[in-house]
Amino acid sequence: MSSQSIHYDAALGGPIKLPDEIDSIHFNEDRVTELKCFLRAITNTENQTKLVHQSLPLHMRRRAMSYNPKRLPRKFRSAHVAQYSKSGLPEKKKRPSRKYRRKARNLLQEYNRRKRTYMWMETHIWHAKRFHMIPKWGYKIPYTPTNKGHRACYRATAKHCLIQDISYYGCIEIQGPEDVMKNHLRRICSEKIGLTIAAKAFLNGQRSGNVFVYKKDQYPNQCLGEIKFVWKSESSKNEKRILWMFVHPAFYKELMEELVVLFELRNAYRDDYLNSDEPLNVSKIIKNVGTVRIPKYENPLLSIEIKALKDTLNYFRLTGPLSHAVLTKSLKPYQQDISKNVDHWFSDWIQTTGSEKSHIQQFAFWEQSKNLTTPAVLSPGLVVSSVIEDPRLNRKKKRTKALPDAIITNRDLPETGLQLSCSPIWNESIRDIITTKMLSTHQLNVLRGKQSLVPGEPCAFENDIQPVPILLIQNPGSQDADYKQLGYGAGWDLIAPSGYGLPIWQTLIMWGAKPAGLKETDMQALESGIDTHRVPDTVLGRAESDVEYEEKWYKYYARPNNRRINYKKLAIASPFRCPWLQLVSEWTGKKETDFYVLRDQESLSKAHHALNRKFNLKSALLPPSSLIPLYLTMKTRGNPGDNALICLPLRSDFRQNKQNRLGSDLRPVYTEPLRKDPQQKERLLLRSQHLRLLKRLRNRRIRQKKALQLKNPGTLIRIAKPQNDKLIKEHLTKVRELWLPANPESIRNQCSRECFGYVTQCNFGLSEAKVTALGYVTAKGLEKLYKTCTKGTFKVLVRGTKSRCYRFATIKIRTD
Repeated sequence: MSSQSIHYDAALGGPIKLPDEIDSIHFNEDRVTELKCFLRAITNTENQTKLVHQSLPLHMRRRAMSYNPKRLPRKFRSAHVAQYSKSGLPEKKKRPSRKYRRKARNLLQEYNRRKRTYMWMETHIWHAKRFHMIPKWGYKIPYTPTNKGHRACYRATAKHCLIQDISYYGCIEIQGPEDVMKNHLRRICSEKIGLTIAAKAFLNGQRSGNVFVYKKDQYPNQCLGEIKFVWKSESSKNEKRILWMFVHPAFYKELMEELVVLFELRNAYRDDYLNSDEPLNVSKIIKNVGTVRIPKYENPLLSIEIKALKDTLNYFRLTGPLSHAVLTKSLKPYQQDISKNVDHWFSDWIQTTGSEKSHIQQFAFWEQSKNLTTPAVLSPGLVVSSVIEDPRLNRKKKRTKALPDAIITNRDLPETGLQLSCSPIWNESIRDIITTKMLSTHQLNVLRGKQSLVPGEPCAFENDIQPVPILLIQNPGSQDADYKQLGYGAGWDLIAPSGYGLPIWQTLIMWGAKPAGLKETDMQALESGIDTHRVPDTVLGRAESDVEYEEKWYKYYARPNNRRINYKKLAIASPFRCPWLQLVSEWTGKKETDFYVLRDQESLSKAHHALNRKFNLKSALLPPSSLIPLYLTMKTRGNPGDNALICLPLRSDFRQNKQNRLGSDLRPVYTEPLRKDPQQKERLLLRSQHLRLLKRLRNRRIRQKKALQLKNPGTLIRIAKPQNDKLIKEHLTKVRELWLPANPESIRNQCSRECFGYVTQCNFGLSEAKVTALGYVTAKGLEKLYKTCTKGTFKVLVRGTKSRCYRFATIKIRTD
C-alpha cells in the first residue's frame, strides 16, 4: 500500500512514492546492528585518541566526568576508571559526608558558643530540624513548623492534642509567712478584676490561677502583664508557704524589680551596693554574677525569700480534648517495689516527709481518670502532681494516637483532694539530684545492649532508674457557651525538672501530640477570643507593637516611590501601629498622659448587658480614659487584617446595608473617596533639589581633583570621600515625614467615618468559619455607638489599612 501523493527525492533525482506503514521488526533489526557498531567503536581502545567520557554525545557530557566516574552511564564507568588509572595519578578518595563535614570537633563547645547570644531551650535541637526558629525575648523560639499545618494545628486544638514548648516562661519562687505574702501581693493586683493571688480558692494549693499584675498601688494604670501562679499545698501550720509565678520573659525583669521594691529585698549574694554612697538602685540589686545559677533575694525582717528559677524548669502546654489521653498513655505512674532496696531520692523523700499516702492517692487518681475524653470536665485550674517512670521506658517505636479506652460519665469522675498537689518537685535539692543523676540516652542504650536478651523487652536495670516528679495544671478553656464552644482550649500545663525536657517531649510526640510554635499560639488566641501578646497597656503588648512598627516601617520605605501605598490618598493616618494615647485624648477632649484596658468585671458585665439591650450603657459609668476589649465577627466577605480601623456607622450606612442584604449584594457598605496628597508636589520638589545639590557637590569635587592634578603632574591625586551622610539623613527624614508624619493631626477624624478603635489581630476563624478579630475601642466611642444603634444587634464599620471599603462587623464584649 503506497501513498497517492507524489514526493520528490533529490538523491534519486525524481519523484517516488513513500509507504504509509513501516515494518517494526525489520526496522529494529537494522537499528540493532547500528548500535553494535557504535558500542564497538567506543569500547575499542586501539588507535583511540579520546577518552571514554570525551566520546559520549554532547548532550550526555558533564564537566565533572573527568574526576567523578558516577557522572558517566554505568556501562562506561569501568573503561573510564581503567583509562584514569593509566595516567599515574592516584584515584581520588570519596569525600566525607556532609553530616561529617558540618560536625564540629567538640559539638558541646560549639553549642555553648552559639548559646551566648540567645538562650536555648532543652528541645532546641529537636525543633531546629523541624521548625522555623526566630530570636525572641532573648531566646531562640520555634515559630512555625516547616510543613504547612495551620488547619491541622486547629484540628489538634479542637479534636486531638496540640503541644507547645513554652519553657521560656520564667518561674519566680516566693517563700515566707502566708500573712506577709498575702498583704504585700494584694498591692500589685486588684479584686475588681477577679480572684487575686491571695484568694482563698488558691491558698490550699488545689487550684492555680491567672491574674494581671501591676506596679505597686498603681491599679488600673501601669499594667505589667498576666501571670500564672500556684501555691504549694500546706503540709504543716508552721511551715513557710511557697508560691510559684510563671512570667512571660518580656516583663520578667520588671516584675522582679517590682517584687524587690514591694518586699524591700536585698541580694543574698551581693552586699557591695549597700556600702556605696549612691542612691539605692533596684537594677543594681538584681544584677548578679554569671556564675550564679539561681539568684536569691531576701528580707530577714519579714522572713521573705525570693528565688529566680528562670531556665531551671521545663514548661509544656498541651491543648485539646485528647491531651489527657496523651498524658495517661505516655507518662506511667511510678510504683516502687518494696521487696527491693532501691537507692535513689524517692525512697528518702517518702521516709522523711511521710508522703506515701499522697503518692497512693495520686496513683489512684490517674487510674480513675485515664479514660476521660477531655480535661474540661475537671475542676478549673486543678493542680495534680505525679511521680512517673522515666518517660524513655514507655515510648512507642512508632507514632501512635492515644485514645481513651472507655467513656467516663460525670458520675464516675475522680475525686480531688489536698494530697493531689503534694509533689517533690517543689524541693530544690531533689530537683538538683534528679538532674545530676539522670542517665543519658547513650548510657541507657548501652545498658540495654548489654542486658537485653529479647529486643524490645524490659530489662532488669530499668526498675532501678530514678523516677521523675512532674506538676500538672489544668487549663479549663472556654467557660461561656454564648461566647465560644464550651471547653475549647482546655488542656494541661506540664512542669518538669531540668534535664528531662527532651525525653518527655519526644515521648508525648510519639503518643500522638502535634507540635506547634509561637505562630500557632496567636492562632489559638484568636480562636479562643483571648488576646495574649497584643494587649495595649501591658509591657508585652507595647514591645510587640514597637517591633512590628519598625519592621513594617523599614519594609515600607525600602520600596521605590512608585511602589509605595500612598496612605494619605487612602485617608489612613497610622497604618503600622495603633496610636492609643492620641485616640483616647481626642475622644476625651483632654490631653491624657496614660490609658488602660478596662478589666473591672462589674463594668464589663454592665457593658455586656447593655449591648444585649438589658442595661443602659450610660449608667455603667465607663472610665473615659479606658479601652474596652471587643470580639468582632465580619458579616460579609473581606479580611481587613491587623491594625484595621473600627469606625462609627451613620444612619445611611444601615439603610445601605439593608438594601444590600435584600438584594444579596456583597459590595461594601461605603467606599472612602480617594483624596489628594497635598505634600506630593513638595516631595517631588525636595527630591529634585536634593539631586541637584548632590550633583553640584560631585562636580565641585571633580574640579578640585583636576586642579590638583594640573598643579602636580605625574603624581596620583586622591581626594577625601564625600561627607554627605548627614545631608542624606536629613533629606530622608524630611521626605519620610512628608510621606507619613510621626504625629498625625487627627486619628478620630482621619477619614469619613469617626474612628474610635483599632483591631489588634484579625484572621479567618476556623471555629466560626468567618473572619474574626480582636480589638479595642474607647469608652466614649462605645457610648456614641450605643446612641446610634437603636435597634438590632450592635454593629461597627471595619476598614483595612490598604483598602477604602467599609464593612459591617458584629461586636461582643470580652471579659477575659
